[in-house]
Amino acid sequence: MRSAILIYNPAAGRGRAGDRIERLLEALRTSGYDAEARPTSAPGSAAQQARDAAAAGTEAVFAFGGDGTLRETAAGLLGSSTVLGFIPGGTINVMTLTFGLPSRPLAAVEALGRASVRELDVGLCNDEVFLMQASAGVDAELIRRLSPRLKRLAGGAAAVPAGLGAFAFYGYPRISLSADGEDLEGSLAVVTNITFYGGRFLIQPDARPDDGKLDLVLFRGKGRLATLSFARDLLFGRHLRRPDVEVRRVEEVRLEGPPNLDVQVDGDLMRGRPPANIRLAPGRVRVLTVAP
Repeated sequence: MRSAILIYNPAAGRGRAGDRIERLLEALRTSGYDAEARPTSAPGSAAQQARDAAAAGTEAVFAFGGDGTLRETAAGLLGSSTVLGFIPGGTINVMTLTFGLPSRPLAAVEALGRASVRELDVGLCNDEVFLMQASAGVDAELIRRLSPRLKRLAGGAAAVPAGLGAFAFYGYPRISLSADGEDLEGSLAVVTNITFYGGRFLIQPDARPDDGKLDLVLFRGKGRLATLSFARDLLFGRHLRRPDVEVRRVEEVRLEGPPNLDVQVDGDLMRGRPPANIRLAPGRVRVLTVAP
């Protein structure tokens, strides 16, 4: 049996995460992992528990929760030899698609039992780790408006009032940024490490999480109608054909302003304000995946 810990967010899945822990531990044992459950207690505790496990030589750390729990756990394992396994238990769970996992927790554990190990790039937004994206624009405004309490009660449906509020009241300021030293401007800047965005939307179909690069998707349109048109095209997978959209493979993006600009990192707001330097971390994370 391989040594492991199971880090879980008790608030994930509308507060039902803790009810499933014993079944998950049993499923992990069936898959060959002798895991001990460790609940998170505060922001940052998942990262510290993962870091401690790696330092103790634990072979695998499993993160059960949403993409935020996964992000924190990955931060603690960055550059270590300990393997990370993701068990979806949050609201959206974008990374299940990247890892090729089922959306149901027990089915995901079963799949992890036959998964292979793959090294993934890890992004940094200032000093905050991300696996998916760092972005600025109306999506960060949506996250700022998202009520944690409503999200716990309503799940993904909580994004509807937040999205309507962001669409109606956001000022759509011009974002100043630089990509590998070249000055640019737009109203939405998404720096992505993966293909998927906000669920099953393909923000950059050619993005790869292990190619040593990040991808910038820059939308230059102005105002509500242009943004609504962009969202429609994103839904149908044709946004990259728009003349007001630019895609670049980059090593570093610097978000300069405006000074009150919100930046989201894997669904959480970045601490502090711009400038925000976005780049790849020098180390990688070893993950269990069934994706090709």
